[in-house]
Amino acid sequence: DAKSVETGGKIYAKNCVACHGDKGQGGVGPNLTDEFWLHGGSTKDVFHTLMEGVPEKGMISWKKTLNPIQLQHLVSFLSRFQGTNPDNAKAPQGDKYVVAALEKPAAK
Repeated sequence: DAKSVETGGKIYAKNCVACHGDKGQGGVGPNLTDEFWLHGGSTKDVFHTLMEGVPEKGMISWKKTLNPIQLQHLVSFLSRFQGTNPDNAKAPQGDKYVVAALEKPAAK
């Protein structure tokens, strides 16, 4: 919902911009706007990456800083970056993520 995305945006601005850019375009960290993911692109994969971090790549685990609800808000916000194609986006990294049928929203 809108409130979750708004809250996630504030969390992103405070904690993630330095590495992933203000538009998710990447920098030190990977681009979050394309369909390529280093550690899986499902909601569950992204949540897990945030929880556990990727220490060998310099990404900390956020589970001691952010509670699970805050992490859910952050994941909601991150989904808004998909397909936005910002200027100066970092080149794709990882594997192309294709949304599984079970993850697609139901038709209205």
